[in-house]
Amino acid sequence: MGKKKEKGSKNLIRKWVITIGGFVVMQIVFILTDGTFLEANSKKLGDVAYNIVDSKFFYDWLILYVSPFFNIITLLAVLHIIFHGTKDLARISIPRRSSN
Repeated sequence: MGKKKEKGSKNLIRKWVITIGGFVVMQIVFILTDGTFLEANSKKLGDVAYNIVDSKFFYDWLILYVSPFFNIITLLAVLHIIFHGTKDLARISIPRRSSN
């Protein structure tokens, strides 16, 4: 039982190191390419995504980058981290029932 729990916590730590590391690398790439000719074309986002990016909420709260594409990708990444963080925290804090 102890080895299984230890392996599970190692996998959880590994998952979070990869997730946070990927997010940091993504943000560094966004910072380096924002406002240059290397940024993505926002006209190819599509109607739904462009309407989301063009909303008042985005302009008031989420102006991190000049490129709307970078803003929407950053928002999705943050939502992913929050969702999985909540799920993993609930999994750790709620004890499992034993099958005895």
